[in-house]
Amino acid sequence: MSIKVIEEPAPKPGVLKKPELFALSIGQVIGAGVITLIVPAMKMTGYSAWLAYFIAIFFGFITLAPVVFVASTVRLGGGFYSLICDMAGPTVSGIYAFGYLAQTISLSLFGVAAAEYMSDTFPVFSGSFSKIVIGIFLLTLFYLVNLMGINIMATIQKYMTWLLIVALLMFTAFGIANIKLPIFEFTNPGFLANGWIQFTKGGLLEALKSESGLLKAGFIPAILLYVYSTQGYMMTIAYGRESKNATHDIPFAILMSVPALIVLYVGVAIAATGSFSIAEFGNSTSLTYAAKAIMPNFLFYVFIIAGPIMCLLSTLNSSFAFSAITIGQSCEDGWLPKKFGERNSRGARKYVLTFMYIIGVLPIIFQLRITTITNLIQLVVAALTFLYFVAYFKMPRKYPEAWNKSHLNIPNWIYYTIVVISLLANLIIFLKSIISISFILAMSLIVALAIAIAIGIWRSRTGDINIHTSVWVK
Repeated sequence: MSIKVIEEPAPKPGVLKKPELFALSIGQVIGAGVITLIVPAMKMTGYSAWLAYFIAIFFGFITLAPVVFVASTVRLGGGFYSLICDMAGPTVSGIYAFGYLAQTISLSLFGVAAAEYMSDTFPVFSGSFSKIVIGIFLLTLFYLVNLMGINIMATIQKYMTWLLIVALLMFTAFGIANIKLPIFEFTNPGFLANGWIQFTKGGLLEALKSESGLLKAGFIPAILLYVYSTQGYMMTIAYGRESKNATHDIPFAILMSVPALIVLYVGVAIAATGSFSIAEFGNSTSLTYAAKAIMPNFLFYVFIIAGPIMCLLSTLNSSFAFSAITIGQSCEDGWLPKKFGERNSRGARKYVLTFMYIIGVLPIIFQLRITTITNLIQLVVAALTFLYFVAYFKMPRKYPEAWNKSHLNIPNWIYYTIVVISLLANLIIFLKSIISISFILAMSLIVALAIAIAIGIWRSRTGDINIHTSVWVK
C-alpha cells in the first residue's frame, strides 16, 4: 500500500458570504420534494400530510445535526470526502470516494419532476417522449451553467432561490385563503386516512414482487418519504474552500435553513391539503391542479415557473456544484484518475460534470417513477452517511483546541449523545429505504455499493494515493 499525506496550507478566504451560502443551502434543499412528494404523501396519510412534513423537518435535522458542530470547528475543502479522509482514515475515504459516484443518480429526480410539471401545465408536453426531452434539456442547461464556474453558478443560484421563496409563499397565501377541507381536525377519519402504517398485502413475499416494496401507506411512511427532501442543506459544508468565513457562515446557513423549511414546506403542505382533495388530484403527483384552482390565471403561470420549476432547477444547479467538489477532491488524491478531475479554464471539473450528467440522464430515459428514484437516493445517501459517523465520533479528539474554541462548542457528553441519536435516525431511514423499493432494485443498489466498497479497499492497498490535506483550522 502506498498512501502519502501531503500537508497543504489553508487557501485564502473564498468569495462566498452568508447570503450566497444561505441561497446555496436553501436552493439545495428546496427542490423536488416540496413540489413532488406532497401529493403522494396525501395519498399515503390523508389530511395529516402537512403534519407529517412538519415532523419530517425535525427528523431530518436530527439525522444531520453533527454536521453543524463539525462545520463550526473545521474548514473542509472537499465536503464530506475531506471530513472522512482526515478523521476516519484513508481506507474509509476510498470507500466513500467510489460509493459517492452512485449518489449522482439524484440529478435525474429534478429533470423527471420538472417534466411532470410541464406536462400537467401544458398538455402538449404530456407524452412520454416529451417528458424525456424536457428532462434531458434541463439537465443539459445546468450542466452547461456549472461548466462556467462557481461564481456564475452561485450568482444564478442566489436569484433563483429568492424567486422560488416568493413563489412558494404566494402559493401558501392563496391556498390558506381557500382552505375548504378539515385538515386541522385530528379526529376526522380523513386525518390519518390509512392509520399509522400499512404494509403491502400478502406480506414479504408479495412485497418482493412489488415496485413499491413492503411499505404501502400510513402516517409514518409519509414522514419517512418526506425526510430526503429535508436534508439537502447539509451539503453546504462542501463550500468551505470557497467561503469567506467558513466556520461561522456555513453553520449559520445550515441552521437558518430549518426555520425557512418550516415556513415554506409546512405552509405549502397546508395550502395543498386544505384546498384540494385527493380525488381532485387524480393520478397527478404535482401541485399544478391545486395552483390552477386557487390562483388567478396569470399568477398561476408565474407560480409554475418561479415556484416548482425554479425549485427543481435551483437544486439541480447546486447538486452539480457540490458533487463536483466532492468527486474532484477524490480525484486529486488519486482514488479516481487525476484526468477525471481535470478543470477547464473557468475552474469547473469538466469530466466529473460530464459523468454526473450522463448518470442523471439514464433514469429519465428509462422513465423511473419519482417515488422510486427518491427511495433509491435515500438508500444510497443513508448507506454513505454511516461513514460520516466514524469522523463525527473522532472530531473532538482529533481537533480538541479548535473544538473548544468553536462558537458552538458544547460539553462532549452532549455532543456524543447527539451523534448517537443521529446515527439511530439514519439507521431508520436506511431500513425504510430498503423495504420501500422492489427487491431487485434494492439488491442491485446494494451490490453496486458493495462493489464500490471492494474497489475502495483494493485501491487503498494497491494504489498510489497522495492525499492532499483539505481540512483546516484557524
